[in-house]
Amino acid sequence: MAKWFEKSNRDREVAKRLLQEGFFPEACFHSHMAVELKLKGILIESTGAIIYTHSLKRLLKELEKIKRITIDEKLIECADYLSSLYTGSRYPEESLIDLEKEEGERCVKCMEELLSIL
Repeated sequence: MAKWFEKSNRDREVAKRLLQEGFFPEACFHSHMAVELKLKGILIESTGAIIYTHSLKRLLKELEKIKRITIDEKLIECADYLSSLYTGSRYPEESLIDLEKEEGERCVKCMEELLSIL
């Protein structure tokens, strides 16, 4: 699991640096990846199995079931926000590619909020 968590930490730092440099779509992408990798690492550690999805909401719901916890609705909304921008931040043909500073800042903020509970 250490590699999943190390990669999550690297993506977290990359997201913050990209935001500072004005690379907003890329900051959103790495924000999503940081959370996704951390969640998948926790789930693999707990169950020994991987869930093949990029949906952070689905991963959080699985975490709730396995750990018998309740995730705050605000964090579920953050997960949905990051997931909604994931494809557009990654693929140039998607309409969401024109992400600006506001979206980049929100992505990094959501990433930090989600990672703070994991």
